[in-house]
Amino acid sequence: MCECLAGECDVVLIVKHWEVVEYLQDKYHKKEPLSIRGIKKSGVINIKEFYALFRGGSLKKSTLIAGIPKPKSCI
Repeated sequence: MCECLAGECDVVLIVKHWEVVEYLQDKYHKKEPLSIRGIKKSGVINIKEFYALFRGGSLKKSTLIAGIPKPKSCI
């Protein structure tokens, strides 16, 4: 499912994408809020890499690929 959604967003998934997707899904299932700041502090990926992997609406695009609702902070 993630690969199909990523294809629609013109993203080719690599290992680092999968690490971020797993992190986002884990946070969502624990009902913890998602934010750029949280991703920065996660230890999974640094913020520059995150923006490079998910260009153009990084948090919105990454949550879409992860199959979870976008955070309320996303416009």
